[in-house]
Amino acid sequence: MNLIQKTTVAALLLVCSTSINAQEITFTQGGETTTSLKKQSTLDNFAINGNSYYVTSYMESATMVYYLESFSDNGSAQIQTKLEIPVGVFNNSYGIDGVVGFGDQVYALVEHMSKEAGKMTLSIRPIDNGGKVSATDTELMVYSFEKVMNSGFYEASVSPDKNILAISGQLPYVKEQQAKVKLAMFDKTLKATVETEITLPGEDTKNKQLSVVVANDGSVYIIKRSMNKIGEIVLAAYQVDMKAGAAKEYTIELTAPSYIYTYETALSSNNELIIAGTYYNRTTVTVGEKKANGIFLFTNKNKQDKVMSNFPLDVPVDNLTARKVLVNGNTIYLAAEQFKEERIDPPASTAGTAAAFDYHYNLIHKNEYVIGMDLDGKRKFELNLSKDFSVRDIDHQHVSAYFISNGKFTIIYNDQRQKYTTESGYNYLIPVLVQITNDGLMQPGIPFIDKLKLPYDYMLNTSKYVQSTDNQINFLMGKNEVSKFLKITLK
Repeated sequence: MNLIQKTTVAALLLVCSTSINAQEITFTQGGETTTSLKKQSTLDNFAINGNSYYVTSYMESATMVYYLESFSDNGSAQIQTKLEIPVGVFNNSYGIDGVVGFGDQVYALVEHMSKEAGKMTLSIRPIDNGGKVSATDTELMVYSFEKVMNSGFYEASVSPDKNILAISGQLPYVKEQQAKVKLAMFDKTLKATVETEITLPGEDTKNKQLSVVVANDGSVYIIKRSMNKIGEIVLAAYQVDMKAGAAKEYTIELTAPSYIYTYETALSSNNELIIAGTYYNRTTVTVGEKKANGIFLFTNKNKQDKVMSNFPLDVPVDNLTARKVLVNGNTIYLAAEQFKEERIDPPASTAGTAAAFDYHYNLIHKNEYVIGMDLDGKRKFELNLSKDFSVRDIDHQHVSAYFISNGKFTIIYNDQRQKYTTESGYNYLIPVLVQITNDGLMQPGIPFIDKLKLPYDYMLNTSKYVQSTDNQINFLMGKNEVSKFLKITLK
């Protein structure tokens, strides 16, 4: 579909009592696609060769489904489809395990489990411009297993510059043995550049989750999440020497009664690993909501020295959930939100039917918090933005967008219309843009009204965005099951 509208407005931002900074915002609308609105879905967005890709994954009939939408840089719709492959037969099955943008191509990661051969294989297949997954694949990794219910796990990571693909294979659990992980890295031609196997210190446990992160320089990190005897999160990070087949362990822990509540990860410009999040103080008796008491940060400074810091919030905050970690020069930002999910159980009358497992969810989104730290994790500032929404099942419009643009931390979130205008309108939500400097100066928010208002009956799906350049962010607007491309340029 051709571009149909372009509007520009210069909005004035009051920086201080004596200076004014002009912010020019440009909207460029594009084509439409059919989208997939599913409860309990996960979103992943990325850009390849100027094109924007939006992946929605969700469970359907005990199978993970991947729905792909894409647009060209000028906003033309390209892909709008559920990704499908032949699934094979019981105990000799194939399934899509993820979608990645790597090099100049979009790929599906495909897992093949063969019980007869006792092999778990991960391969990669290109996805064409129509959303068709190729039948031709390239094998990335294979390992053996004995029991289907203990067949290990694969994880994948693409470097921020899209030039390196890292694969980890968590080998099947063996009682009273150390955990073993296979690792491999691939270049843009899908050639393996290095392969190794490492052993993680300590006795293996079943209740662990491993994730892999690869940096632009080829640094590989494994993050292990497990639970202690009282049900609290325990984290460890491993800096992998791929050539030597060894790993340096960093324990990430707080002093009791403080325990990790939520966290997110990032990479610095020096390819260091950063893990930051919220912690809470465990008490004998808990009344009301779970309160985050403070912030913690870990990094492996210069890829050598462990830096671990924590500090209290101004006041404890209910349900404060880490959303994103961003690095901007000398400042690390932790974006967090007061978020709570409440499961609604089906009525007792549905017992014994499929409806008994058809859960619904209340999704509560409240204030946004932005915490600034220096590169050693020392507190610089704490800011918050007021909002309050409760929705059922689908909340893509209430998970905010966070990015660095024009040297500032930037957040775009939806807020209540009546806060910004007394005029009646067709949409109860208005997107608001706020920018914050590294000194903690929060500039007044810019509501998207008047010339910046969205098309009739559309809302901005703030969680569906791709930052294609420093000042260009490609969003999807939504109306029922229709997505519409919206390019926002900040100057």
